Amino acid sequence: MIKKLCLLALCSLSVQAQVDVLADGTLQTQACAYGRGGTAISGAKAQASAELISFIKGNKSLTTQSAQQHLTTNLTDDAANLYEQQRTTMIEGLSAGAVPLNYSTPTLSGNDTCMTVSLNPQELGEIQEQSWQQATQDISVTVIGQGWKKEGKTALINAEQDALQRAVSQVVGVWLTQQHTQSSSMSMDIVDGNESTNMQELIGQQLSSHSEGLVKEWQTLQSKQLKNGGVEITIMAVVEKAPLIQQASQLLSMIGSPRVQVIAPEPLKTELKVWLSEQGIEVGDAASLVIYAQSDVIKRGNNRQLRLSVNVRDLAGNIYGNWKNDPSFMSLPDDPYVEKDLMAVHLASESQSKALHSTLNTAFTQVVARGGLVREVLLPSNKLTQPEKLHAVLSTLGGVSDVAIDKRSDYTVASLRYKGNTGELAHALDQALATITVKTLSKITIENDFTLRYK
Repeated sequence: MIKKLCLLALCSLSVQAQVDVLADGTLQTQACAYGRGGTAISGAKAQASAELISFIKGNKSLTTQSAQQHLTTNLTDDAANLYEQQRTTMIEGLSAGAVPLNYSTPTLSGNDTCMTVSLNPQELGEIQEQSWQQATQDISVTVIGQGWKKEGKTALINAEQDALQRAVSQVVGVWLTQQHTQSSSMSMDIVDGNESTNMQELIGQQLSSHSEGLVKEWQTLQSKQLKNGGVEITIMAVVEKAPLIQQASQLLSMIGSPRVQVIAPEPLKTELKVWLSEQGIEVGDAASLVIYAQSDVIKRGNNRQLRLSVNVRDLAGNIYGNWKNDPSFMSLPDDPYVEKDLMAVHLASESQSKALHSTLNTAFTQVVARGGLVREVLLPSNKLTQPEKLHAVLSTLGGVSDVAIDKRSDYTVASLRYKGNTGELAHALDQALATITVKTLSKITIENDFTLRYK
């Protein structure tokens, strides 16, 4: 089983990098991510790829760069020509994680982990476009993994695990591309403390924990030693499409179609409902997630400003995202409609609206990132024959995480996260709890998406 530190495993990107061009046409950038260890290293690598993509998209040739990028004066004509020829290939390859990048040894800079990452157009082979429509049930990818000795595992084992995760993630990207899905969930960012990643990485890393059922076979093509005892390997992996489609679809459905209750003043309430509708997210009062918004008019002499806050929370009170506007953005003279007028202006602002939508994107993806929605299971304490085993039994259920046990009056309450719908959880609970409860325990009742109760 492949395990990666953090389901999302990418730290928040803290520094805007710049791209340098060397004499042979090599593109080089230094990227940093907040934190330490594998999580921060992955974040720095992701930041570097994003910077390289941005540079290549913005520069059709190496002679039309902005002032923020640096070009050596002795760039050869051959290097400049090769860049233009390989430009499209590099963009596509970087987006798919299918081009060879050279990484320096990670270094520490304050609270950040930094790496120098380079891409040489001369090292590019022909990037093979994978077609999901082929009759074969397997898809082959070639990927590079890196690892250092950590947590009792050798550098080679960690490099193999990293490569297999990348293989699954790359095939997920192929599948998402073939679906031609326009939903914003395809490009969501996750920001939770020090974590940031896109949807392809999210699904790839989620599925990588079950790679033994997704990677049919793999072989090492090349291996080399890195500084500080690290190992880099290139592998060819064969990923089975059918189970990947099934599992990736389940993860996407958890993000794309939760039911949400909206509690907000107008016109913000309508704005939120329209956005949710555009994402394919249902709105209703009987919901497992709530978007809760508040507005407050601030007095500034004869003028008024507006303070807005919006958060996404579940019924257990967990907050997945929180947005606050910039009150100083607009001031208006006081009148009976000043609150609605100010709200309309803020929502019409591209920067304010973009920040709000970004927070909402983040919040809904966080539900998956944290392991699904929180549910409470209430069991009569006198019906438990082996209460000491309740935590262990629940923890062994597939898709269940973050189990916590508490007492509430005559009930033992189990709080847990589950990566699926409440009906599936109820069925699994009925089977699992039979071994530690009396035979007279009632069938489970689903009171709502948050609460399941036995009597």
